[in-house]
Amino acid sequence: MNKYLLILLFFHSFRVMSQGVTLELNRVTLPEVIHMLYSDVFNRPYMLAPELAGDTRILSLRITPDVDERAFIERYFSNLDIKIFTRDGIDYVAPVIKKTSEPVREVFVYRPRFRSVAYLSELLRTFVEGSFSAAGAGIGDFTVAPDKITPDTATDKLNRSGDKLVFYGTRENIRRIERILPEIDIAGDEVFVGGYVFEVQTKEQNGSGIALAAKLLSGKVSIGIGNLSGGYENFIRIGGSSLDAMYELFRTDSRFKVVSSPRLRVKSGYSATFSVGQEVPVLSGVEHNNNSSYQSVEYRSSGVILDVQPEVHGDVTDVKIKQQLSNFVQTETGVNNSPTLIKREVETFVSVKSGDIILLGGLAETKSSDSKTGFSFLPRSWMSSSDENSKTDILILLQVRSESPVKKMLNK
Repeated sequence: MNKYLLILLFFHSFRVMSQGVTLELNRVTLPEVIHMLYSDVFNRPYMLAPELAGDTRILSLRITPDVDERAFIERYFSNLDIKIFTRDGIDYVAPVIKKTSEPVREVFVYRPRFRSVAYLSELLRTFVEGSFSAAGAGIGDFTVAPDKITPDTATDKLNRSGDKLVFYGTRENIRRIERILPEIDIAGDEVFVGGYVFEVQTKEQNGSGIALAAKLLSGKVSIGIGNLSGGYENFIRIGGSSLDAMYELFRTDSRFKVVSSPRLRVKSGYSATFSVGQEVPVLSGVEHNNNSSYQSVEYRSSGVILDVQPEVHGDVTDVKIKQQLSNFVQTETGVNNSPTLIKREVETFVSVKSGDIILLGGLAETKSSDSKTGFSFLPRSWMSSSDENSKTDILILLQVRSESPVKKMLNK
């Protein structure tokens, strides 16, 4: 319909090209517009590039006699990235191929002040062009295998190990990194974890060690049993006291015996382990070679093992606590030449404020003893018997105190 309208328009308002033409097209595809122009307006041979033959772009235009139709079309096509080349009297209509120049890349080297190269690399990867290919790598382990590196991405350009941060990229990305680094390369919070590990000897009728501790503390200090949600009953929060004062209070009861007094300082987000016990050789495997057998032995820790991992979030510190009480006994079944590990373990997650003192229980061992007393020459029925159940609880008294190096410097 539009094509017929154009032909009628030409016959109705035909003028000599030197005097200008009137042309109006509405919603016509690009190849049809080019064909109409060269058939009825320019009236000259042309060649259309294959890339434009199937172009589905819809055009609308209007030419009046007071404008140069050739200059108008060339300017219109230039806006569409189309160029008209004239050679030997023939017009070649083709798309403009833009030359994309590779951006200039530079090397940026930075020596971290407080944070590790791996930590900075992990944060910066979201701000620079490209992506890391090491899937599932968390903060603390950023080893990228060579076969996992994607060429021409940030994985290939950002050095994630060593003592210097090396980045190879565009100047724009380097400026972005320079703006971000002062905000993230700051001293992290440190956490002081101190405490005492008590061994509590109780009888069955005395209840658990945590119950004895609660009875001992009641009326002397402010206590709360349970975590923040109140769901873990062998956890006591102590307020209004100090760690040494609590130690002196427990010393007044002979049933509380100090096993160890750990003192640890650890960075926020990292874990620290305190162990009191022994390393026991354990058979890990047997190798046979030329009718000879070789036993491989590995040493396993046993005793009281405390593992803490604090993470500071403003005024609250989340602490992941793992405590283990273990010992090795002689194996009576199976592999008799390798000891058996008897292990009691509790793992919990608590949130405390800086300076709070908590008391953890849950590791208990019960022993039963049966004894008979009487004269040997009398019948056994005349002897008196007694049995007693004793329990050994391990209680851990901890104080968590967060310390910010940045605040220390500001206070000075």
